[in-house]
Amino acid sequence: MTNHVLTSESFQFLDYQAPDNKSIDSNDDDNNDDTIAVKHDAFWSYCGPLLSGAAADLPENLHEWAASALSSSLVPLLLPFLAFAHEFIRSRGLDHYWLTIRATKATSEFDQPRWHTDELFFGRDRGGGFRIIPPPQDTQELDLQTDWKICTTLLGPPTMFIPPAHQERARTVQKAARREAAAENKHSCTSIRCVGCAAAADSVRARLATELEPLGCAQAPPGSGKDKWCAFFRIGQEAGAVHSEPRMSAGDRIFVNVVPGRREELGALMGKWGMSFPRSWWVAPRRGSGGGAAIKGGSR
Repeated sequence: MTNHVLTSESFQFLDYQAPDNKSIDSNDDDNNDDTIAVKHDAFWSYCGPLLSGAAADLPENLHEWAASALSSSLVPLLLPFLAFAHEFIRSRGLDHYWLTIRATKATSEFDQPRWHTDELFFGRDRGGGFRIIPPPQDTQELDLQTDWKICTTLLGPPTMFIPPAHQERARTVQKAARREAAAENKHSCTSIRCVGCAAAADSVRARLATELEPLGCAQAPPGSGKDKWCAFFRIGQEAGAVHSEPRMSAGDRIFVNVVPGRREELGALMGKWGMSFPRSWWVAPRRGSGGGAAIKGGSR
């Protein structure tokens, strides 16, 4: 099917170029990745038809989110990637996606890598909690959904991947670590915030950080001028790319994650969460002594 990965590798780095005539307001032209900064951790999500890459097509609450979380407009950095994603995904027979932009302040949280594979997003079993051993994948179901995603970094270091030659070995090590952690942490998982699952996940993370370190890592080249890069990679237990967030202690990061899918798949996913479709929403911490988080959203 055209909505499946067309390369035999677990992942591939693709370059995309910022067009000369971008649909950007003139007062945004001087904003770039050298001047933008993250005010506080926050994310913005959109689930619906592909965005064209034109400024006029952006949901209004993206600008609200950027004003809350970032020091300047994200539009000049974001539009070239949206235009690329629009054409790339359409060429594979899909016209909807779930897009998330995550802004993160400099942190030491990922000084230890979090090597993992992403699970298939539209499986029938997408229950709560971190499943240390994911349920077996239904091979018939695999033909009904995409088995790949794309991501890029607009600010800060790109995602790390185990090199292609070692991906199969890394998946084998991950499966063994999960099985052993599950055997040592037997419990009934009834909550999304399950303490038992969290303990098992920490155990697996520490083991993989040690055992996969000799395999090295690969990252997309740093962008320069109009040349930008994104990662195109497989998801799922059997062939998913083993990857991790990069070390972020040196500075802020703005990461964009794109999960393509059919309208029926994405609409059903939003429905499980009691959300309308299509829609966009954002979450950011409240400022001041009250704490908590501000959550805003609405239909597209």
